[in-house]
Amino acid sequence: MKPKPPKEVHLRELRRTIFAGLFRVQPSLAKEFAASPECLTLVSWTYPFYRRHADIELDRAGVDALLHSPEPSAEDIAEIDSVARKLARLLNVLGDTLPWFGRLIAKRDMRLTMSEARRYLLNRRGIAVEVREMLKGPLQKAWSNGERVLLIGHSLGSVIAYDTLWELSHGDQQNGRIDLFMTLGSPLGTRFINNRIRGASSHGHRRYPTNIRRWENFSARAEMTALHPELRPYFSEMLELGVLESLTDHVDLYNHFRGDSGLNVHKSYGYLAHTAVAEHLAAWMGS
Repeated sequence: MKPKPPKEVHLRELRRTIFAGLFRVQPSLAKEFAASPECLTLVSWTYPFYRRHADIELDRAGVDALLHSPEPSAEDIAEIDSVARKLARLLNVLGDTLPWFGRLIAKRDMRLTMSEARRYLLNRRGIAVEVREMLKGPLQKAWSNGERVLLIGHSLGSVIAYDTLWELSHGDQQNGRIDLFMTLGSPLGTRFINNRIRGASSHGHRRYPTNIRRWENFSARAEMTALHPELRPYFSEMLELGVLESLTDHVDLYNHFRGDSGLNVHKSYGYLAHTAVAEHLAAWMGS
């Protein structure tokens, strides 16, 4: 959530973090990635959602620090695993389970996040349709060109990606298949989201996207967005139905990104530079 920098500026920082992660696990693939800028496409959905951009300077120092120190320090780990964060997370999990309790304890930032998520989920002023159409175009172009596709969705972007894939699975268009779907800090397991995604009221094959081959889900410790970090319990029926080959959860990652407001374990830069994510990117690129 929240506005992002202008597309090209944001893409440049995302490239930096992906390159850094790849370089640590397989330098040759990192160099190949750097030499092929066309291989990464960014669907910048936050601008139509907010109608404004964020200042990259709010993140730049944090990205620089992350790339300079790719492993969390003892202080980072202590803050991430602090009792205060664990308690706050527990309260939010209870709030997701018991909506009336969630409304009682929700702070201003959480209320704003819930309001913005509800705006997407209810398609207010057509915003959900608009942002899903933004993703459909690049996917259909890649498929028509016979390209293999790895789709990465972070935060609400993972919900938009899932909903888009559901629509492409059950619409009239002739479409391809996502070779690898990677979700980062995804709220797809939260009650608030899971009950409202596309296909939620359907059954069997109709309930899920049928165009994903493999799914890798990553969730950092102390996440307040991915309150239920493991997605397999919510989507295992896709495996039973045979519409998905594998779904693997990678939890307990340390995302130690620090921005203008301090530690942010949900930030996409921290996920993309993480060794666990880079290893799966490298494995896919080299396959």
